[in-house]
Amino acid sequence: FRSIHVKKVMKISPAILKIVLFTGFLALFSCEKPDINDDPLFAGQLLTNSSDTIIIDSHKYFLETELSRNLMPGGSLPTKRKLVAYISLVNTDSLPVSLNILLTKLYVINDSSVWTSVPHEYTSLYLPAYKLTALSTEGPEWAIDIYVNVIAEVTDKLTGKKMLIKKLNQRIEALY
Repeated sequence: FRSIHVKKVMKISPAILKIVLFTGFLALFSCEKPDINDDPLFAGQLLTNSSDTIIIDSHKYFLETELSRNLMPGGSLPTKRKLVAYISLVNTDSLPVSLNILLTKLYVINDSSVWTSVPHEYTSLYLPAYKLTALSTEGPEWAIDIYVNVIAEVTDKLTGKKMLIKKLNQRIEALY
């Protein structure tokens, strides 16, 4: 008897193909240099025009931050070890954050150098409703164990009002 071998061919749906292509395109173009402005006047204005807490619709908010660089050894290819900023706008009364509030800009200040980015909203089932969380990646390769100041621009979609909130002396940690 002669055996017949049937080749299984995996079909990729057009939707999955689009997602894969979009992800590849995003990865290709997201590797640009971080937006760094070395201007002591700009850094000073950001610090002066921001506050430790802000009030929106009679709710008081403060900023939580986590800054890190992934220094985990891996692979034979040299990799960039970019700064990652994970920020949360926290409602002090533990009520859900209004859906009309956005984290629209992030500034990380190291002496007179300011890294500016547009954070991406970060959602998870494990995050409480009283926190609005966002993530910025591809930051500068600043040293670890230094302290920087973090400022977030918060926008109220209903009024268009923009406010700056800050968290001072935040440590850049190393992830190993």
